[in-house]
Amino acid sequence: MWRRRPQPTRDPAFDREALGHLAALHDTALRLCGDAAEAQDLTHDTYVRALNAADRFEPGTSLKAWLLTILHNLFRTRLRDKGRHAELELDDGSAEVAVAPTGEEVWHAVTSAQLDSAMELLPPKLREAVVLRDLQGLSYKEISQVLDLPVGTVMSRLHRGREALKASLVPLMQGESVPAHKRDVR
Repeated sequence: MWRRRPQPTRDPAFDREALGHLAALHDTALRLCGDAAEAQDLTHDTYVRALNAADRFEPGTSLKAWLLTILHNLFRTRLRDKGRHAELELDDGSAEVAVAPTGEEVWHAVTSAQLDSAMELLPPKLREAVVLRDLQGLSYKEISQVLDLPVGTVMSRLHRGREALKASLVPLMQGESVPAHKRDVR
């Protein structure tokens, strides 16, 4: 007679804490994918994987960072499976980005729609760094773990992503389209 193996029981506190990060994960997925349905699927798949692997989570570490690592890995796999792997290649040289005027007044005048439009123009590798740091509040070390990169590379991508955002936001705020040379930021 076949016996069913007992399933390990998960700590209900783990489930509650993991679900507490639902909004942050969905927001990150939406910013990475740019499509609401795809972001919902990515968030769902992240939770399924996380709950199935809950026994591998190390208590005392950041659950949010662990969940974002799963989300990031699923996102990368989906991009690769879609044949968009070439888009992920990023040279280590510095990209030339026209730097927009600085000043707090620029950031206070940005609308959510303008930010979303500018974020969509970023290559995925730069977008990931900006989303994880500026929108999700992860530390450089946590981002380094999520993206499996050295901290220096995270800092470089974050800097280049922010500069590209500035360069894209000024024309968007003025109701103009972003020039093509600013869309090709790597």
